[in-house]
Amino acid sequence: MHVPTVMILLDLVLIMAAAHVLGWLSEKFGQPPVIGEIAAGILAGPTVIGPHLSSTLFPQDGRPYLNLLANIGVAVFMFVAGLELDRGIFAGNRRAIPAVSLAAYAVPFLLGSGVAVTVLLRHETGNRVHFALFVGCALAVTAFPVLARILHDRNLVRTEIGQLSLACAALVDIMAWTVLAVVLALAHPGGGSQWRLALLIPLVVFLWWFLRPVLGRISAIGTQQTMIVVGVGGALGLAAVTEWIGLHLIFGAFAFGVIFPRERRQVVESGVRVLSAVLLPGFFVVAGLAVDLGSVDSTAIGELVAIIVVAVVGKVCSVYAAGRMTGMDSRPAAAVAALLNTRGLTELVILNVGLTTGLIGTQLYSLLVVMALVTTASTAPMLRLLGMSRGPAETASTTDSAAAAEPAADEEHSARPPGQPV
Repeated sequence: MHVPTVMILLDLVLIMAAAHVLGWLSEKFGQPPVIGEIAAGILAGPTVIGPHLSSTLFPQDGRPYLNLLANIGVAVFMFVAGLELDRGIFAGNRRAIPAVSLAAYAVPFLLGSGVAVTVLLRHETGNRVHFALFVGCALAVTAFPVLARILHDRNLVRTEIGQLSLACAALVDIMAWTVLAVVLALAHPGGGSQWRLALLIPLVVFLWWFLRPVLGRISAIGTQQTMIVVGVGGALGLAAVTEWIGLHLIFGAFAFGVIFPRERRQVVESGVRVLSAVLLPGFFVVAGLAVDLGSVDSTAIGELVAIIVVAVVGKVCSVYAAGRMTGMDSRPAAAVAALLNTRGLTELVILNVGLTTGLIGTQLYSLLVVMALVTTASTAPMLRLLGMSRGPAETASTTDSAAAAEPAADEEHSARPPGQPV
C-alpha cells in the first residue's frame, strides 16, 4: 500500500478522534462542538505542535487528498442544512430577509475595507484596492454551515429566528462569493472563467422549475436507499456545477437540499449525517495547518483587536438596526444579530482562497482565523444572555412538534414570541 494512503487513513482517524474529544470539551464549556473542531485544526498546525511534527503527522503530499475528503464532508453537511431550511420562511419575511442580509454584508464589508487600508496596511501583498476589497469580504461573511450547526445543536433550527437567520446567512454568503469572484477577477484578470457566473440565473430556473418536480416524482416511487443515493449524488453533482461556475461548492449542495422533497427529509437526513460527521472535521484541520501564530508580534496583537472589534461591531450593530427597522422586536433582532456574527467554515474557505491566491500573507491569515474563532465562540454566550438556548429535555418534544408544523401566515410569524417553533 502506498505510504500517503496509509497516512491519509491514519490522519482521518486522528482527526475524528481529536474533533470528537475537543468538541465534547467545547460542549462542557457551553460552546458548540464546532469550536473544538476549529481548535483541533489550529492545534494540528505549526503553532502548537511545531512545524516538524505537524508535517510528519500530516505530510504535504497527502494534504490535497485530505482537502478533497473534507470538501465532500462540507458538501454533504450543506445538503443536510438545505433539507432543514423551511422554504415558507422566505414568503413570510419578504421585508426582513433582504434588508437584514444587505445590512449584514454591506456594513462589515465597508468597515473591513477601511481597516485594511489603515490598520492592516503593512500586510498588503500587492494592489492596495484588491487587498482592501478582500479584507472587506473576509469580515463581511457569515459562516452559513457553522450557523446551521449551532442552530441544530441548540435545537433552534426549526424556530422562526433560526429559519430567518438561515435565510439571511444564505443570502449574505451568496453576496460574499459573488463579490469575492469579482475581486479575484480584478486581481487575476485573464482567467477566462468569469463568464460562468452568468449561468447562475438559468441554473436557478432549471433547479426550481424542472429538477424539483422531477425529484418529487422520484420520491413517490423511490426506496429509502434510492433516495439517500439520489440525495448524496445530487448534492455532490450540483456542488461540482456551482464550483465550476465560481460560486463555491457549498451553494450547490445547499440548493439541492432546498429543492429536495420534504416528505423524505427525515429518511435521507439520518442516512447522510454520519458521512458528514466523519469527513467534515478534516476541513478544519486542513485550514488550521496553515495557521502560524509564532510570528505574531505586539503590533499584530493590536491589529487582531482592531479586526475583532470591527468584525463584531459591524455585523451585530448593522443586523440589529436593520431588524428593528423592519419591525422586529429588540430581543429577536439581537438574537439574529448574534447568530449572523458567526463565522468559521465559510470564513476559513475564503481565507484559504486569499492565502493561495496571494491576496493575503500567512500572518494576516492567522489573525483572521483567530477572529473567526473568537466571533464564532461569542455566539453561544450572546444567545444565553438572550435566553435562546434549550435544555436536552425539550429537544424531543420541540423537534417533533416542529417537524409536524406547517408554514404559518405572516401575521402568525410576527405574533410568536422569540424561539417558538415555526
